[in-house]
Amino acid sequence: IEDWQTFFGIDISDELDDIDEISLYRCETSKLDFFTPASAAGSNQLYQKLQKLEWFYMEGKWEFEEAIIDLVGCKKILEIGCGPGFFVEKATRELKGSLVKGIELTESTLNRALKRKLPVERIDLSELVARGEIFDAVCSFQVLEHESQPRDFLQAMVQVLAPGGRLIVCVPNKESFLRYQYNLLDMPPHHMTRWNVTTLRFLQELFPLKLCRIKFEPLARYHIYGYVTAYGEYWRERFSLGRYFFSESMLRRLAEILEKSGLYRLLRGQSLYALFEKV
Repeated sequence: IEDWQTFFGIDISDELDDIDEISLYRCETSKLDFFTPASAAGSNQLYQKLQKLEWFYMEGKWEFEEAIIDLVGCKKILEIGCGPGFFVEKATRELKGSLVKGIELTESTLNRALKRKLPVERIDLSELVARGEIFDAVCSFQVLEHESQPRDFLQAMVQVLAPGGRLIVCVPNKESFLRYQYNLLDMPPHHMTRWNVTTLRFLQELFPLKLCRIKFEPLARYHIYGYVTAYGEYWRERFSLGRYFFSESMLRRLAEILEKSGLYRLLRGQSLYALFEKV
């Protein structure tokens, strides 16, 4: 709570009201990491506050470009948790002949999309299931990790997907440099689950899905410093002389070299992208 106030200027005390302890568990079968209790998940009010931070929603994302390629030929496309509608707008523009729709629950974020006349709606996924709408493709970018009940959420995604339809999910990779960071956004009340390749593959055991491909995000320029400091901290803790070889000045110099040379593009970034087909 103190760190959220310090780093983001956001008071999350109400989000964790009556919670004395938060635990992190791992499912030994799927290798999914999940936080409990489920009540620690952030409210819509939290996301109203977060969306005021200019970096919280980004207009251009690596996964958007990947999805546009995989969605060619899909006539009816749904994005779940569309935020201000950046992908909905892009897909509508680039996928000619496709009907693209977004759903979003945070009202202030949704209003940003509505002001731009984008086809978005404030509706819960379960309501969409009850309505009986079916789509050729369903997308979810950086949303699944926020869900405290991911199995129910994925089941609903599959229910609104037509047979042979494409399911696209993009999530932070817990085995990336994130595992060496103290990252407030990778724990409650923001993230409730942590994913890796094994977990994504395991979804085929639970749902009528066939995994078509998984891609790793190349390291983004804005993550270079976070990448080198994460691994720097890792090596500092493991070697007695690590604090000399991985000093703050050395890490800044390394980050500068990676950026100027373009070599950072050869490194693995933060996210995992998975394409499934409903069978």
